[in-house]
Amino acid sequence: MSDLASQDLEAGYDREVVERVWQYAQVIPGNDPAVWRKDEFGAWIHRADRGNRNSEFGWEIAECGYRMRAAGVAALRPMQWQNYLDFMVADRMRSSVTADGLRNARRLV
Repeated sequence: MSDLASQDLEAGYDREVVERVWQYAQVIPGNDPAVWRKDEFGAWIHRADRGNRNSEFGWEIAECGYRMRAAGVAALRPMQWQNYLDFMVADRMRSSVTADGLRNARRLV
């Protein structure tokens, strides 16, 4: 089993679910969509950095509300890890991490 597959299973999602959630992230022309995408707040995320909070490009899988749970995978979203924490703690965004060129930066909303 690859490191990526074992990481996905340890975090509670099988590889297929993680790949389907990755597909919800925004494709950016000129970047390999299998490696680089943006979350719904415009922050860069790197496919191999899922669960890596030591990387500015790390990301988590967010469950977007109890009302959507019946939707299954459609209720899951990829979020840059700081956006994910803000989302989980505040249940809404007061600030967000978004792209600033090739880097991510926190913006006040």
